[in-house]
Amino acid sequence: AEAVVLTSLFDREVNCRRAASASFQEAVGRQGMASFPNGIYVVTTADFFSLGNRTEAYTTIAAKIAQLPEYRRPIIRHLYEDKLSHW
Repeated sequence: AEAVVLTSLFDREVNCRRAASASFQEAVGRQGMASFPNGIYVVTTADFFSLGNRTEAYTTIAAKIAQLPEYRRPIIRHLYEDKLSHW
């Protein structure tokens, strides 16, 4: 779940962000909340249209999802290890 959320928030390409969001939505719908903590909140926050703008995905949406304890550390780790030194 973490990798899909990170891709939906931080991938360069809008199509990849949207595809990851759709994949996460599909998985939450099929497997339910037991496999994906706060899945409904993530799906409604990082939806197909809101991820169309990279600036909003990085700042607004990522900040909202980072408030969830399950995703906070993976987001910080991804930004520190991957995005800080390499775009």
